[in-house]
Amino acid sequence: MADFIDEMINNSAEWVFREVDDRDVESFAAGNFLSRRIGRILLIKGIKTEEDLDHYLHDDIYELYNPFLFSQMIETVLRVKKALRGNEKILIFGDRDVDGVLSTAMLYNMLKKFDAEVEYRVPEGEYGYGIDKKDIDYAKSSGISLIITVDTGISSRDEIDYAGSLEIDTIVIDHHIQPEILPNAYSILNPKVNDESYPFRDLSAGGVVLKFIHAFILSQTKNFNRVFLPIVCRGETIEGARVRNGLIEKFVTIEESIHYPIDRNHTVVRDASQKLPDYFNTWLCENKIKQLSIVNSHPYESIGDFAGHFIRLFNRKQKKSYEFVRSFIDLSALSTISDIMPLVSENRIIVREGIRKMSGSDNLGLRILVGYCDLPEKNLKAKNIAWNLSPIINSAGRMGDAAIAVKLFTTDDIQTANELSGALIEYNARRKEKGARNLSIIRPIVQEKYYKDPVIVLSTDEAEHGVTGIIASRIARKYLKPTIIIVNDGDIGIGSGRVCGNFDLVSLVSRCDDLLVKYGGHKSAVGFTIGTDKIDSFRRRVIEIVNDEMDGVVCTENIEIDDTLFPEEITYELYNELAVFEPTGTGNPPPVFSIIGTHVMNPVTIGKDRNHLKFYIPAKTGLIPVIGWGMADKGFRILEEIELIDIAFFIEENLFRGEKSLQLVLKDMRQSVCHKKDEMTAS
Repeated sequence: MADFIDEMINNSAEWVFREVDDRDVESFAAGNFLSRRIGRILLIKGIKTEEDLDHYLHDDIYELYNPFLFSQMIETVLRVKKALRGNEKILIFGDRDVDGVLSTAMLYNMLKKFDAEVEYRVPEGEYGYGIDKKDIDYAKSSGISLIITVDTGISSRDEIDYAGSLEIDTIVIDHHIQPEILPNAYSILNPKVNDESYPFRDLSAGGVVLKFIHAFILSQTKNFNRVFLPIVCRGETIEGARVRNGLIEKFVTIEESIHYPIDRNHTVVRDASQKLPDYFNTWLCENKIKQLSIVNSHPYESIGDFAGHFIRLFNRKQKKSYEFVRSFIDLSALSTISDIMPLVSENRIIVREGIRKMSGSDNLGLRILVGYCDLPEKNLKAKNIAWNLSPIINSAGRMGDAAIAVKLFTTDDIQTANELSGALIEYNARRKEKGARNLSIIRPIVQEKYYKDPVIVLSTDEAEHGVTGIIASRIARKYLKPTIIIVNDGDIGIGSGRVCGNFDLVSLVSRCDDLLVKYGGHKSAVGFTIGTDKIDSFRRRVIEIVNDEMDGVVCTENIEIDDTLFPEEITYELYNELAVFEPTGTGNPPPVFSIIGTHVMNPVTIGKDRNHLKFYIPAKTGLIPVIGWGMADKGFRILEEIELIDIAFFIEENLFRGEKSLQLVLKDMRQSVCHKKDEMTAS
């Protein structure tokens, strides 16, 4: 045991104390009426101007990117509209995880609102993923002429070709990294496609579906594909911008002539304070061109500025469309959190708006399920959802019945919603038992054979399917190494890989695609199937690549510390100030603090497996509790040898038996930079 604990300690992350100029902190904090500490952390996060701060704190649903920025959004919308007009049958095929389940439910619910003849399917069993030819055969036999894949499909080239051979169109709505060759789909909505111009890559599948819903509802308005021409007069010359669907398509210059770049169905948008040149005003009247005058209270320097002002006003006028989008945003937020997407840019807006919507959700299934979960009634945070709600929904797919989760989020019957919520709670309990059982099988194998490898690749006939991703994630965090667990089922192995830090796991696995039957995933999570006769070759190649090209890299991620505190500074006043950073998570982590040179009091192990560490640190105001999830082995080894430690942590509120208190959640602990135990004894 000593060897693998030493391995964990040796692979510990480096602590990086983030620096910022004190004069900048004073100026920024004072100028924005912030405390010095909050100002400092905001500057560290890159919030440097009043405009940055306003966006960070106040961006709402109207600040989401225009969905028509997706290069193939209009084709996608028009194909679905055609299907609705022609009463075509539509099949939605989704993945089995939370993102896939919720994406499927969102799209199904939206299409049903337009009386579409639509049904859904998700992979059957505990480890299936991706659309299969049998699903396409089912579609053909059912008279389906349009398949929409969600959270899957970008790697399904053969299957989509097969659908095409049966005269079935396929739309791919996905967010996974594209393979070398894209499928020959009717259209693709995926921000990670290489040639995609959409400005934000890190949407969940539920986020991409939300963008489609937004575009589709806008397509139902009279302004869809309507051309507006904002103009600015520069003497006798007019500068204009051609705007369609809220996007500037091109700029034009108009001077007196016979021909103008304006059709009769265009609408000219003018600044009410500006007088048009006589030649142009006369031409507009003679040709009965529609005009729209706007009062512009904001100064503008160019036609681009004026067109941007018009677009913002135009968006704010689409209140009913945005309210329609808002009715789906809680499910999109849940998918974003569950799929561990970075909470920046659009995702931050989606999650913030979605959390606000969640307690009063329009979705019956979500409202009922939330009632079964241990969620706070006030100040709901992304972390609460990730810990308490996401695993319950995910358990359906883990236990081989993802369809019941989709059914929960698509039902409008209260009794059914209660029954399905209860079933998910039961599935989650069984999933926990299954996870503990399989972890007890896999963990000793890792400790005995694999923990020193640069990439942990373990295959076994003894473990069960459905929980390997969770176990791989725990092992990757424990040893700070990419971890792949393969469970063999006859001649086929089902693999799940996870990584911590910035290591690109899916890129590594893609280098072995000739050995795999099928694969897909994100940078930090991958799933695949492989013939059991190829597993040894797969392991050797993966390790060779890492050793030869990556110098045996471990997937450490530096712990970036925003500020150093004295124990007495940990107060509810500080905790309440930190709410300004919510929602926090990947990409926008909660502020991390350190305390240097503290004593440890009453250290104990807690949890069913005694793998968590709890202790107290002294302060003038009393003892402060500290919890280290999964840190018992490492923590006690450190405490055996030293008396003073440094801790890196974030602050959270703990509710126990109705009593609220603050506790510190460890990111890491180490021998103090101040003293070693033996040095103190010698002195």
